[in-house]
Amino acid sequence: MNHLLQLAMDMILCLLIAAIIGAIIGYLIGKMSKCDSDTEPELPASLNSYESPDAVRKTGTENAPKALSAAATATAELSASEKEDLSKVSRALDTETAKTAQAMPKNMEGLEGERPEYLPGPRNGIPDDLKEISGIGLKIEDKLNELGIYHFDQIANWTPENVKWIENYLVFKGRVNRENWIGQAKLLAAASGRHTTN
Repeated sequence: MNHLLQLAMDMILCLLIAAIIGAIIGYLIGKMSKCDSDTEPELPASLNSYESPDAVRKTGTENAPKALSAAATATAELSASEKEDLSKVSRALDTETAKTAQAMPKNMEGLEGERPEYLPGPRNGIPDDLKEISGIGLKIEDKLNELGIYHFDQIANWTPENVKWIENYLVFKGRVNRENWIGQAKLLAAASGRHTTN
């Protein structure tokens, strides 16, 4: 049942992110399409000859090729600076999407315990291979990275409250202690030259 609830929450989160991205794209396109002058810009001839939206609704798919042709013509007629602006908007949206995904790990509210200390990204841009800890596979490593846990010394410094929180988040009761993640992480951190506080 917990798995189904988490799946439903994941789906809702995905839909929410999609709605936010759609709103941002709509807002940016609206901002980009505004003109500096009060006069309405002249549309390319191919767009002026295009039928009204009512005509499109009446004839259905008959006008789809005309719509695609008009869109392709409008895109081709964009200036180099307009294409560059569109590219910048696209890159900014990709960056914001990544930041949103990083900032909003799933299912964090109401978990027992205390969230471990986390980092905004791996130190020097290079994460430790957490899969070296027996019991951590690719999926668990990805989830830990989503939480800002990239290094052995972070795991080595977990308190019992941190362990409780992680096990609730990952839905793995008792697994961290049973598989001795902290002990393994201490050895791996020492081997990599990183210090632990515990």
